[in-house]
Amino acid sequence: MRPFAPIVPLLGSLVLAACDQPTGAAVIGYAFPRDGQRAALVAAAALPADTTAGAIRIVGDWDSGGTESVVEIARARRLVALPRVMGVVGHAGSRGTLITAPIYAEAGIPLVVPTATSGRLREVSDWIFPLAPTDSVEAAFLGAVAVDGLRASRIALLYENTAYGTGLRTELRRWLGGRDMTMVDEVPYVVGSDLGTLVEASLHRSAPDLIVLVGRRVEVAELARLIHEQDPAIRLLAADGAYDDLAELITAAGPAIDSLYLTTFWMPDTSVVIQRDFVRRYRLETGRDPSAFEAMRYDAVMVLAEAIRQVGPDRSAIRDWLAALGGSRPPYHGVTGDVGFRRGGRRTFVLVRVVNGVPAVVPEDGVW
Repeated sequence: MRPFAPIVPLLGSLVLAACDQPTGAAVIGYAFPRDGQRAALVAAAALPADTTAGAIRIVGDWDSGGTESVVEIARARRLVALPRVMGVVGHAGSRGTLITAPIYAEAGIPLVVPTATSGRLREVSDWIFPLAPTDSVEAAFLGAVAVDGLRASRIALLYENTAYGTGLRTELRRWLGGRDMTMVDEVPYVVGSDLGTLVEASLHRSAPDLIVLVGRRVEVAELARLIHEQDPAIRLLAADGAYDDLAELITAAGPAIDSLYLTTFWMPDTSVVIQRDFVRRYRLETGRDPSAFEAMRYDAVMVLAEAIRQVGPDRSAIRDWLAALGGSRPPYHGVTGDVGFRRGGRRTFVLVRVVNGVPAVVPEDGVW
């Protein structure tokens, strides 16, 4: 590991690390806001100082002024304009990725997407490479947990009104339809909605025995708390978006955490060498444990760096190398599992409960 990690901020006053960079280095753009930079820092420290393809550096763009669409589009345009950029890792969510995907496709720059789940990403262009399972896979997982695991018969849905939320709503509705079931209520919300009023009205009209929560941590925690206050017997099942900072989720949800089942991409297994080493290095570099989001971002950086090492600084060759992973080429062995971009090739989700403040994986044949 090098003493100075080569991640260079494109915008912002905070310099994460500094080192002398060769002018001919291949560049990996990193399209996340400031609070999503930790994975890049750890990845940068793990990259070799040079390769047969030349040095590789990571350039992060964390500007966050303006609306989501304006920010994401501006970020994408700055990153594709970087000299010698060979690929980009990002963006944080499905909406931001979908609105910026044409920018990367037009520039002929591979975009490796760590955690966005929209199934539309695979249809946008052949320059986009999603790591995460799609909405349809997650909806099938949520449905199986709710119906087969938790034996729910009256399922309601509270979802953020974004590409992420509406995508999961559509796919969950389809999955339940295959079981001759319908949701007893579907309630969209946006940031700033009066969640208390929405919860009270939904519980009154639908009397659910389980509610699926689709959204980000802040809103999911508040929804869980509000539901638990009105009826602690209702079980709660959260989609992947809530699991970015477990400690803060536990604090914000309060007693509702006991009723909450959490969906995530990954939980570290320290009996696996590559995962144990990653957790150790992540703690060393950042002073905290990695979340599933950070582990997926780390894998996205590292698989793109491996493509550059294997085929050199050639964007088309990098795209072709990525496209072959998990198909004609063996998958890349990442910390979150085997990484491949063949349709349907990514593993499914993990179900987690918090027991005495500690997350625990719920086994498929365990007690739900």
